[in-house]
Amino acid sequence: MEILTSSLFSEVNCNFSISHKIDLEIRKALNEKIKSELRITSREEGFKFINLMVSTSSSTHEVEVKGPDFNRKEKIINWGIWLPYKEIVNSANQVVLYLQFYFDALVLLFRNYGISEEIIRSIQEEISSKVIGNSEYEYEDDSIEFDFSEFDSK
Repeated sequence: MEILTSSLFSEVNCNFSISHKIDLEIRKALNEKIKSELRITSREEGFKFINLMVSTSSSTHEVEVKGPDFNRKEKIINWGIWLPYKEIVNSANQVVLYLQFYFDALVLLFRNYGISEEIIRSIQEEISSKVIGNSEYEYEDDSIEFDFSEFDSK
């Protein structure tokens, strides 16, 4: 079963300034290190993906893991990973707390699949040493400006 990572921020102006490259590194490491070790229940047999969806809200003050939600049509098991908003955005380095809380959630989540905390924490150390302070993983605002001047307003 392949592990996917995604994010969904439904509250306006309530998101993290974290590069998508960090989530890609997390996904890559999880698939390399634990994918083959996942203990799947009979309820989860036949599914192709576990999707780890990061979210937050201004009222989220502690790590929460919600799910699973089964998308039988797409064969995806979705897990919500809710991270403390204010603690992360008010920190001097969002990446440090983002990783800490993200991996705290992964410990809780992957306990359901027979993966030990030690394995998750070793992945956390690997990712942290790779991305913290590395300019390749700095957040870049992806704002896109559109020029509609060539369109006639009639």
